[in-house]
Amino acid sequence: MRHWLSTWCVGVLVVGSLGGCASEPVEAIESPIINGSRETRAEYVVAVVNLGRAGAGGLCSGTMIGPYAVLTAKHCVYQDDASGRSVAVPLSDLLIVRGHDVITDDPTGVVDTMAAFEVRTTSGAYADSDLENGRDIAVILLPRAFPGIPTRRVGTALPDIGAAAVIIGFGKTNPSSSAEGDSGLKFSGNTRIEDRGSRLILTRGTANTCQGDSGGPLLVDNRVVGVTSFGIGGCGSRSQHYFTSVPQHLTMINSALDFEPACEESTEVCDSIDNDCDDLVDEGCTLIGDPCARDEECSRGRCDDTPSGRVCVRDCDPRSAILVCPPSFHCSATACGEGRCLTGEGSAPDGTACAMDIECASGRCAEVNGSTICARQCDPAAGDCGGGTLCESDGTCGSCIPPELSTMPRPFGAPCDADGDCASMDCAMGEGGEPFCTEACTEDSCSDGYHCREARCVRGDAVTPGEPCVHTDDCAEGECVGIDGDMVCALDCSADCEAGFECEPTTDGDRCVPAGVGLGEPCMNHGVCRTGLCAGTCTRICDTSPCPEGFDCVPAGEVSGCFPAAEPMMPTESGGCAVGASGARGSLLALAFGMLLMRRRRS
Repeated sequence: MRHWLSTWCVGVLVVGSLGGCASEPVEAIESPIINGSRETRAEYVVAVVNLGRAGAGGLCSGTMIGPYAVLTAKHCVYQDDASGRSVAVPLSDLLIVRGHDVITDDPTGVVDTMAAFEVRTTSGAYADSDLENGRDIAVILLPRAFPGIPTRRVGTALPDIGAAAVIIGFGKTNPSSSAEGDSGLKFSGNTRIEDRGSRLILTRGTANTCQGDSGGPLLVDNRVVGVTSFGIGGCGSRSQHYFTSVPQHLTMINSALDFEPACEESTEVCDSIDNDCDDLVDEGCTLIGDPCARDEECSRGRCDDTPSGRVCVRDCDPRSAILVCPPSFHCSATACGEGRCLTGEGSAPDGTACAMDIECASGRCAEVNGSTICARQCDPAAGDCGGGTLCESDGTCGSCIPPELSTMPRPFGAPCDADGDCASMDCAMGEGGEPFCTEACTEDSCSDGYHCREARCVRGDAVTPGEPCVHTDDCAEGECVGIDGDMVCALDCSADCEAGFECEPTTDGDRCVPAGVGLGEPCMNHGVCRTGLCAGTCTRICDTSPCPEGFDCVPAGEVSGCFPAAEPMMPTESGGCAVGASGARGSLLALAFGMLLMRRRRS
């Protein structure tokens, strides 16, 4: 079994034996929620960001369950140190972000940010056993309340099996992608409770959780009954999605809800704390970007010389794709991995020609191999660039640049045109048709978001039984076999097939395949077909995948479908020809496909 923790990493390693994260960034990146929809109203769901200044970093989700309490996953507040030991993330590195977009330059995306004050969780340092034992839960306490933010109550009883549920998070929306733009945006989706116990809750439905959704809520009747914890078999519809059961942790949660920041009244000091206990923070202090004379005046405690004079600034990491600077500010680099928030923000993406930092969304206009372009700082070892760019080092730091400007062998995962472009001397075609630098592998040696197929790393996680495959190496379990003209992962029938599967002949003997009527068999509705598409007989689209032997690919408007090979047309008694079978079937397919699209859009 393969597990994934739904933390999404920020350009550094967070590795655990159940999946962890490889060197992947929190990017303007699938599956926020897979098959979900954009969510801008659920303000009670916040982003939990590990800034990574003390080691690993990552993006999680959380729920405001009280004015000072954020419910999240335990693995979101722990990280591995250099020796691989699990240690608590420093409070100064835990940033709670109120908003719906922590990755793009949308000025409405981030409303407010706040560092953590305290963390309460289950006993002991985080361990993988916390997942299966339902102990992957934590509450982050805040030093002050976000003004006007709504909260959600926690469930005190387990939900009913079959109950409708909602999942919300900032995670990936495309499970096979590592590209920028696939997470860091808040999404929500619908699912159902498939099973539940005192420790864990299992869901199955239209939408699924993925990396970055960790810590986010599972809501039933608007109450938080579960906390997103981990998945088995990837992020797709055939994978299993587990949530830590909330009701068993009510003692810890209620204790955290009783917390109120201690306030010993004193003179207000510019330190982001309400020192004089009047529910106002740093009143009278100089705000970021405003003129100052000394550190003590600034609400973040730092007054610096800048091109626009001496002003209050805020520290930031110019390598991070997470926008920690407030709207109308950008992260200006002072050294590799060090920067400060200065006034002004641009919109030009990496790779665009520029003249000044202020023009770039990354806040950095750099000279790269004779060209002056927008190029965010990056860590060459982490491969944390997106949007078709790659991280090329200048000896001290890296820059996210277009491949055509690269003068060095490209790292694993970078786009390429030929083997000679890659440090590994191996440029492979990706599943989406875009070539990338790959490398030799063993079964478990590829980074997260990749798997080993025929001794080379390919994009995408290995899939579960019933999911499409190209080679048996694509299957987390079972073999890749042919049925209905498609290749799917399937277990043999030596034991009873699990629910939703049945034993059927395939190209590799009898296998457990998704239940339903086979290709070409009569049907009354889409639901009875293994392919999910009924047009008088069970069919499937064949525009990019040939039909199996004995079937014709019949055009039907914008699509084509597989039907049993047509008999020769017979003349009518009046001497003309009967209506061709392909015409009738094509009309049925067009109607069926149109109805299927409408049904999907409504849902």
